[in-house]
Amino acid sequence: MRKIIFFIAILLLVSCKKNEVGKTFSKVIHKRDFPVKRFSKIELISYYNRVVWDTKYKGESQSYKVLVDNYKLTFDSTMIQERVVLNKIQEKELLNLIISDTCTLEQITSACYNPRHMILFRDNKNRIIGYNEFCLECSSSRNSSNLDGFQKYCYCDMQALFKKFGIKLFIEDKDVDKEEKFFKNKGILE
Repeated sequence: MRKIIFFIAILLLVSCKKNEVGKTFSKVIHKRDFPVKRFSKIELISYYNRVVWDTKYKGESQSYKVLVDNYKLTFDSTMIQERVVLNKIQEKELLNLIISDTCTLEQITSACYNPRHMILFRDNKNRIIGYNEFCLECSSSRNSSNLDGFQKYCYCDMQALFKKFGIKLFIEDKDVDKEEKFFKNKGILE
């Protein structure tokens, strides 16, 4: 029984681990055409767990929450902690991850959905024309309808890319107190 559990754990780790030269162990199955063609810039944003502070649709299921309406965020953008606008080289690296099926093994998912990160695709008028919000804890995401089916990347690869591009807000066990303190200072938690 221990050998089986060990083998399963190794398989799950291998699905997202990098080898020494920085390529994923998982083989790229195929690349797909990216549906958002007319974006002028890509922006990465991070915030503390949106489900805790975003009360605009309080009482409704989070799965029905509209995140972008009329080309703008529907939640309080003053809660955004970090913004990084990608340069052309970074855009290409991000798009290569998104359009490639990089995870061949299923990632473990749970029902937490504590989203803290989002990719925004903006047009030349700075309007949001596509988005992908995700939760690194449960490996789940929500996106604009024009990005349906583009969550086949490993979330650990996306996390590494966000870190590489300058995003620093990642909540691990040691950071939970920092997030809770932030919420208390804002009057969100007592």
